[in-house]
Amino acid sequence: MIRRCVLVLIISALIFSCKSTQPPETSDNFLYPYIENNQVGFLDSTLTKKINPRFKFVTSQVWPYDFSEGLAAINFLGAVGYIDREGDIVIDPQFDHGENFNGGMALVRNNGQFGFINRNGNVVVEPQFHDAARFNNGLAPVQKHKNDLWGFINDKGDFKIQPQFTSAKPFQEKLALVQTSEHKEWGYINLQGEMVITARYAEAKSFSEGLAPVQLGFKQWGYINSNSAVIIESKFLEAEPFSEGKAVVAMPEDNQNLDHKKYGYINKQGEFIIEPAFDKAFSFKEGRARIKSNGKYGFINEQGKIIADPIYEKAWNFNGKFALVKLDGKFGYINRQGVFVLEPLS
Repeated sequence: MIRRCVLVLIISALIFSCKSTQPPETSDNFLYPYIENNQVGFLDSTLTKKINPRFKFVTSQVWPYDFSEGLAAINFLGAVGYIDREGDIVIDPQFDHGENFNGGMALVRNNGQFGFINRNGNVVVEPQFHDAARFNNGLAPVQKHKNDLWGFINDKGDFKIQPQFTSAKPFQEKLALVQTSEHKEWGYINLQGEMVITARYAEAKSFSEGLAPVQLGFKQWGYINSNSAVIIESKFLEAEPFSEGKAVVAMPEDNQNLDHKKYGYINKQGEFIIEPAFDKAFSFKEGRARIKSNGKYGFINEQGKIIADPIYEKAWNFNGKFALVKLDGKFGYINRQGVFVLEPLS
């Protein structure tokens, strides 16, 4: 009995030590990609070189390179592989496309077919799908062949919800947005595949923070809860899911031109907390949000105050302390006050 207890403790310790080698990405351990002489390296949160520039910069779907669960997808001149936080290649470049890890699995594409791998690079679900999206709540939406209906598979590649939808999105808050084949309307299913919110919306988006944007009367958008009750009446030209208690919505700039939109932010009561003033706006992340004005990107804080003027050709969300921006064809980093901490480098 004592020997068995000791064995259990040893196994538990080994499991714990393995898990502890993969700390969650936090503001203190983010690694930030940067470009020097057309080579990509990584900086730590103190802007000290963690991985020297040695990966050829290639503009692709996986740029900017981003670590998740200790690994980052890197484009090696056309083939995607994965490196660890020391910069070592741990999954050889072999994929047409590779996405971030989520729950120990990553969506990859090989020879035009989608499948899933684990963190060891082993194929968990063979590439066999024309299209697919990430796992969430243990299920992933997939389409076997072009023009086929969509269903949901488990992590063994077996269909748990049979193909029956014209389109399907990943589960969010245990509900998945699906489009029916009969009337091309959108509704929501639960993890058992049951339609729990009737498919009656011409357009809809996934749940976030308990609410989902849906298109209601007069092709205007409002928000429903998981019981399909309308919580925010339809009055917006566009609407996005909530993030950090705020949602991006669009309103007409004036009554004479209803097609010309301006974007702002509402709270969960449907009240504007940042008035529509931007040509485009994006969800808040870590208390900052990207906005677009006159074709350029900038950032605002939670009060709607501009903390980085819209002067950038491209900008990405804040990760911890810094945000990547592109200016005059070069990449650099700004801090949360909008000040350059790493001047743009080519």
